[in-house]
Parts: sequence; structure tokens; C-alpha cells
Amino acid sequence: MFCIDRFFTISRSKYAVTCSVILAVWLLALLHGNPAQGARLLAVSVHRGFGCQACHEKAGGGGPADCAKCHGFEADEYDHSIHSKKDHQGRQNATCYDCHGKHHILPISDPRSSVNQSNIVKTCGRCHKDEEKEYEAGIHFEIYKDDPDSAPSCQTCHGYHRIDKVGKYQFIISTTKTCGSCHPGPFESYKESLHGQVLALQGGVSATCWDCHSSHKILEPSDPSSPVSKEKGASACRRCHGNTGPMFMSFWPHASVHDRDGYPILYYSYIMMKWLFILVMLSATVHTLAWMRCFPRMLKARIEKSKGRRYVYYLRFPAWHRLTHFILLVSVLGLAFSGLPLRYSETYWARCIVDLVGGFKDIDLIHRSMAAFLFLAVFLHGYYLLKLIREKGVKGFYRFLLSQDSLFPKIQDFKEAWAEFQCFLRGSPEPERDKWSYWEKFDYWAVFWGMIVIGGSGLMLAFPEVTTRFLPGWALNVALVFHSEEALLAIFFLFIFHFFHSHLRPMKFPVDESIFTGRISEEDYFNERQLEITRKTPEELEEMKVGPPNFFMRLVVYIVSFIAIGIGLSLIACILYTAWKTGRVLP
Repeated sequence: MFCIDRFFTISRSKYAVTCSVILAVWLLALLHGNPAQGARLLAVSVHRGFGCQACHEKAGGGGPADCAKCHGFEADEYDHSIHSKKDHQGRQNATCYDCHGKHHILPISDPRSSVNQSNIVKTCGRCHKDEEKEYEAGIHFEIYKDDPDSAPSCQTCHGYHRIDKVGKYQFIISTTKTCGSCHPGPFESYKESLHGQVLALQGGVSATCWDCHSSHKILEPSDPSSPVSKEKGASACRRCHGNTGPMFMSFWPHASVHDRDGYPILYYSYIMMKWLFILVMLSATVHTLAWMRCFPRMLKARIEKSKGRRYVYYLRFPAWHRLTHFILLVSVLGLAFSGLPLRYSETYWARCIVDLVGGFKDIDLIHRSMAAFLFLAVFLHGYYLLKLIREKGVKGFYRFLLSQDSLFPKIQDFKEAWAEFQCFLRGSPEPERDKWSYWEKFDYWAVFWGMIVIGGSGLMLAFPEVTTRFLPGWALNVALVFHSEEALLAIFFLFIFHFFHSHLRPMKFPVDESIFTGRISEEDYFNERQLEITRKTPEELEEMKVGPPNFFMRLVVYIVSFIAIGIGLSLIACILYTAWKTGRVLP
């Protein structure tokens, strides 16, 4: 009995071992592929007719397949893809056969192919299950079910082989353009918006399509579950703008200045600023061209008047005014240099400026710092005016405003301008001027207008959450139009006409030193400020006399002036080049 039991025990053990071996062999065959089964699958794939060694390098057709031998371009794209990177276990995120299969590889046009448009969502869903579920709950999948070829799917946004990491800048840019290929209208308005301008610059971090609309579960805006619906829109905005109130929600994310029917306030604000640009530039151009016409005659007359003048200087600008002007000069140049790349964000030269500075965050810091510097210049001048009021009293200050020593406009300025044009056109003598000419007063008051428009709108855009506590969200859209258009007008006027009138005209070329050194030569003073001289007594003129500027002071003045003029004219050249390339006469 013992022998029989021992026999059956041994038999059962051998049977168990045998079954285990068979099961292991079957599993290995399943994992590594059955050669016979592989041959049958290969015979109906795109690789039919190729031997095993065409893909497998080892003798007998063993070892891993080398797809790069025939698919070099795809392999190179794959090498730069997130799929080629290794996970924590040292395994690649995805290989060729994870998507295409091993032996039964069918053409992409074949409906049975795993990478066919009708199957790609399920193929990607093997690894990205959550994203597949989100996609199937969105509006894109509704289209995909009916017509896969006309609906956006995984590879529409992510690509085929070179699949970038989602957070990479290149992926963000390319995917935004992909959305625009199906939604051209919203995409064009997005590019005009502050969000689109920031995103277009290298390193700019801004709201993208999927930041607001979601990435996979995309719903109609009318759907209450949509992140941009009236019910949930505030939550989408608060991801970037934490303290948004209910008024913030009236902001127009896809508003266009060219859509008169949809956004009339924005459209007419844009038209008004364009006409202001045209009128100011046209007037300044006519004035400059007319002035250039009589320069030879004016120079000859001045040379005759200057005979016998001594090498004497008079104090024209006190130190306080020179400091204010220097701060104004630096701030305006800095604002133009850091602000124009945002308006022309899609141009090569704008991205070069951003790269030169070090990225969008750095150029944004420069822009905000220069804005603070500009406000400092305004505060300094405001302090000077308050000091005048305290010294002269209210009545005395009022009398000062009406005097010829102030920059307040007067009837005399219009008479001087008319006489100037008579000089331009008829050859009459150059008009006599007082302490301030009519074009100097225009420059002065243009700064006030610019500070109200540019400074006010800039503060609104810099602090949108605070702004929308008092104003509706669409006020930010209007503020962007005023800020951008008025800044462009200021840049053109300052860097062309102000530079010309103050520095580049023959009487002052190459630089008018007086605003920097505070001193004006006797020759220029008696030629340009005749009415002021007649109002002063010989004692007052004697008190105004100062020594000439030293060599070091003049050297610094010329260096600073040439840098400022060079930067200004270079930016104007970039704007005009962009206008020529795009065919848009008006910037």
C-alpha cells in the first residue's frame, strides 16, 4: 500500500512539474512571439516580403527590431519625443510597436490599423486612460464618432512621432496654432489680445486655448459644465487672476477692434486713435518739410546776425528741469524698447529684443520699472509746480501762467506759428520768439496728454483685478487699444519730429546741448529768444551768464544723446520694415 501511495505521489509531482513547464513555455511564446504566428502576421502586413533579418539584426532574425534602418526620419522625430524618454524603471515611455504593433502592421489608411484615424483614440487610450475618458466626454468626440477624418483627435494636437512635453514652449505655440486652423476667427482675435501677444514672445507665460477651454473635455460655451460658461467662467479666470469679482467677467477675451457690429465701443475707440495718429503725423510732417525748405536761407540770416557775438553762455534750464528731462528721456526710451516687442510679438526683431534682454519676464520687469520711472518724472514736475504755487501764492501763480515765462498756450503762439509758415512759404524773415516757442509748448502738453492716456490705461492693465472693482471688464479691452495706439503715436512723434526739431535740424545738429547742460550760447540765445531778451534788463541778463560747459560734460551729453537717437531711430526702422513686409501702411 505504501508503494502504491508513493507511486501516485511521485506521478502527481511529475505531472505538476510538466504542466508548469508547458505553461511557462506558452507564456514565453506569447510574450516573445511565436515565429510561425509572426510569419503569418507578417505576410499580411506592410512588411510582407521582408525576411526576419531585415528588421532583427541578430543571426536567425532574433533580437529587437531596428525600425530606424528604413524609417530614419520617423526615428529621428521619435528620439526628440517624450515617448523616447525613460521612466523611473529605465523603460521607454512608448516604443514603435506599442502604437503600430509588432508584426501585423497595417497602412495608416487601413481601417484595421491601430494608428488609423478611427482607432487612434483607443490606441492612445491604452496608456492615457484618463485623457481618453475626458476626450470622449467632449464636443470633439461627438464629431469624431460620426466622421473621424474631420474631427480633431490625439495626433491633431500632439503630432505623430515628435510628441513634445506638454509644458514645453514649442508645444504650446504649435497647439495654439492648431486650434486656430479650425477656429480662425477666435484665433485672430486671440493674437490681437494681450494674452496672445505675451504668448507669442519667447518665454512668455500667458493664457492659452486649453487654459480656458480645457484640453480634452472641451464643451460648448453654452454648456453649463463648460469652464468658460457663465456658471464657471469666473473659476477659469481665477486660475491666473485670483481676486476677480463679478465685473471682471464682462472682459472680452476674443474681442476684435475690426468687428464693428460685435464690439462697437472697441471699434470706434480704435478708429478715433487712428485718426488722431494720422492728423498728428500729417501736421508734423507738413511742418517739418516746410521748415526744411527754408533752412539754407535761415542759416545764412543767422550767420549774419551772429557776427561779433562773444563766446558767452546763459543759464536756460535749472538743474531741477534737467534732472526731470533726463528721467523722462530714460523712461520713454525704456518703455519703447520694452513695450514695442509686445505689440509686434510675431516679428523676428521683437523676439530678438526679448532674447537679448533674457526673456519675457525680464523685459516685463524693465517695462514696469520704466513706467515707475516715468511717474517719478511727473511727480518731480508736480512738486516743482506746487513749490511755485507756495512761493507765488494762488494769484501770483495765476499771473505767472498768463505771463510769457510759462508754457501755458497763448494767442501769441498762434501768431508765431502763422509767421513761421509765412517764413516757410513766402521767404519772409524768421519770427521773433519768446522764452518758449509754439512747438516746445506742444511737446510739453503732449506729455500731459500721454501721461493721462498711456499712464492711466497702463495702470488699468497692470492691475486688472483692482480696475474691475470699479469698472466693467471690457474697460480693459478699451484700455489696451488706447495704451497701444497712443504709445505708438508718442514713439513716432518723439523719435522723428521731436528728435528733428530739437537735435537734427541744421541749426542744432548733431545735438542741442542746452537741455542737458542747462547752458545756451549767446549766439543761439540772441537768435532764438529775441522777445525774451527785450523783456529783460541788462542786469538780469548779466545775472544769467554762466561759464561754458566743460569737456567731460559735453562728452557725456554727446554719448547719451547718440545712444538715445540711435535706439529711437532703430525702433522706428523696425516698425516701418514690418509695415512694408505686411503691407499695412498704418501700424
